[in-house]
Amino acid sequence: MHESIEKAVQSAVFKKNILDSSILQYIIRASLAGVFIGLAIVLCFKIGDSFNIVHSPATTLMSGIFFGIALILIIYGGGELFTGNTMFFTISTLKKETQIRDLIRNWVFCFGGNAIGAILFALVFSRTGIFDQLAPNHLLFEVVNRKMHLPIDQLFFRAIFCNWLVCLAIWIPMQLKSDAAKLMAIILLVFTFFASGYEHSIANLSLFSLALSIAHPASITLQGALYNIIPVTLGNILGGGLFVGAVYYYLSKGEMLAAKKQAEPSASNVVEKETQPELTPELLLPE
Repeated sequence: MHESIEKAVQSAVFKKNILDSSILQYIIRASLAGVFIGLAIVLCFKIGDSFNIVHSPATTLMSGIFFGIALILIIYGGGELFTGNTMFFTISTLKKETQIRDLIRNWVFCFGGNAIGAILFALVFSRTGIFDQLAPNHLLFEVVNRKMHLPIDQLFFRAIFCNWLVCLAIWIPMQLKSDAAKLMAIILLVFTFFASGYEHSIANLSLFSLALSIAHPASITLQGALYNIIPVTLGNILGGGLFVGAVYYYLSKGEMLAAKKQAEPSASNVVEKETQPELTPELLLPE
């Protein structure tokens, strides 16, 4: 676990340095994450609606199993994801390798960049005609409408669980050696949050942008998007920052203390070694 903590700190410091050296480059990286999520959402809802229109029980499975592609693209494609950074910068700030102002600055620019990417992707994608003339009961509209009308407290707590899982999908692969194992862990953990119905602020930004950029039912509005995004963002911060970042930082300190104590000789062993007589040839001879 200690090695993963150090990797998280190094990653946060690297992200900080990029932002300090070029805000534009960092925003582009964050925008890529918004685009990658948009690409995965289109795939998921294209596949998912084929099952939804025949009321198949496999709708959730088929619409969510490939959503982990988004996180894979972000991790291996150089994107910057706000929800993952809630974990990274919480750890690095607790380790005093970054400061609170670095944390806030990163979260603001990363969230902004993610939003830019999600909106630009939706606007450009709307020109493809792929989602033209969707039926009002299309899976995309059903999901968006439901998200925009959930009670605020449910949105908040769903968001906590969501980013808990998303950050675990980043944290667990840091402790694995095989690329195949890393990819499988990412896909399964992201699918867990998707299929469970949890709320991800950046995925929702992309989803709402797609729905609003095409002909959509009157119940889907910009006001409804804001109603969802605010509590979901706060819940994501708590889920990633506290339940992954702070918890594993605390546990790693306990591991280090236990390892240090294990390495130290116990007091009884020291006393026994000091009081034990040296076995000379004379002592070994019979009387």
